[in-house]
Amino acid sequence: MSISRWTCLSLVPEGVAEKIKLAVIFGSSGSDVIFVTTDDEVFSFGPCAASCLGCPPGSFLPRRIDELCGKAIRDISCGIHHVVALTEEGKIFSWGSQNSFGELGHGHSSSTDSRPQQVQGVLNGEKVVAIACGSRHTLAVSDKGELFSFGLNSDGQLGTGRAANESSPRIVPLHNRFVKSVACGHNNSMALTESGDVYVWGYNSNGELGLGHLTNQHCPILLDSLSKKAAIRKIACGYAHSLALSDDGILYAWGTNTSCGILEGKMARKNVLVPTVTQEQLGSISDIAATHQCNLSAACTRKSRVFMWGHLRNQPTPCAVETQFRTVDEVFACFASPAVSPRAISFLEMTQSPLLLSIRNAFNDPTHCDMKIIVEGKAIHVHKALLKIRCQYFRVRLGELWHDSNENTLEVKDFPYNVYKAFLHWLYTDELNVDLEEALGKF
Repeated sequence: MSISRWTCLSLVPEGVAEKIKLAVIFGSSGSDVIFVTTDDEVFSFGPCAASCLGCPPGSFLPRRIDELCGKAIRDISCGIHHVVALTEEGKIFSWGSQNSFGELGHGHSSSTDSRPQQVQGVLNGEKVVAIACGSRHTLAVSDKGELFSFGLNSDGQLGTGRAANESSPRIVPLHNRFVKSVACGHNNSMALTESGDVYVWGYNSNGELGLGHLTNQHCPILLDSLSKKAAIRKIACGYAHSLALSDDGILYAWGTNTSCGILEGKMARKNVLVPTVTQEQLGSISDIAATHQCNLSAACTRKSRVFMWGHLRNQPTPCAVETQFRTVDEVFACFASPAVSPRAISFLEMTQSPLLLSIRNAFNDPTHCDMKIIVEGKAIHVHKALLKIRCQYFRVRLGELWHDSNENTLEVKDFPYNVYKAFLHWLYTDELNVDLEEALGKF
């Protein structure tokens, strides 16, 4: 995707624009920008009256955020009046114009910090690997799989079991579950574990927790009805709806139905209170996106077709509309109101060739696979030819044991599902996403 999709990025000088590797677009008008360059400098600009830019507001000329330059920023997440940035070293910095609820995590709620400061407290010594901001609260995940939260807790969105706001990070009890990613709606929260389970908590008046009722929850609750259906690999939250993508490419949605896209039966006119398969006609899905800043949903299929539904420029559109975009992020540049990014956008990844994207999307896609690997009773869909090309072990195993290539199922008993799936994913993408302690403990 070219940065020209985002109108506000056209204001970046040409010599600087060519270096943008990561950017987030936010604010009530979708015209506030923070971006990171390939030489590890961080800039911001925009009219943001909320002073969330880490520099004096009102300027359309990019200005350096000195506190973040050289820090190797890898992710940025935004609330209404606060911003959180994550470094490669696992430190997080926050700043903003409002701190009445402790949303900055600096240990107080008496004053604002318009310049980035490191969030410390119980996060000292921890390596944070994932962050997410709701409107006025923040979640952070450590490399140990532990979950922390701070900020507004009016509806239980912090998951601490207490009613009080938290001005410093506080650990969220999750029964020793290893959390790998998080997502935040307006005032609700969601966590995804390594085993593919989803936990939910916080505001629930629209059914955005998927628990079958409309009662707020102050502690994380296992979304058991979803766990019984599928192992989940990706989650996303809109303003008042939630999305979950299974390992098999099936999309589930719940919450405000104009954003869920459930078109059949009585649910077509009501909020969806439990995880329900949506947009099944699209086929197997590889990526999803939503943001607490609007009511839009987007999905990309394994065949690289991008669809959108929800509020398209504030027009309710429950039916999925196919686009000519290459990524789900582009949907938000052109059809979200305001035109905000659903996440920090990596422009380096978007330069990947269509061939590599096709190979990436083919992983665990049952549509055209010719082999299943069974681990802990779960199937991983792969392609024999690619395994033999990429791995000596599979060249021998598939060449000698299955010389006629008629066998199409292999059961693996020596490794946990998460570790073996990460290994196979690496063969398709060159990206190794697994907890190293868990993986090394098996060798």
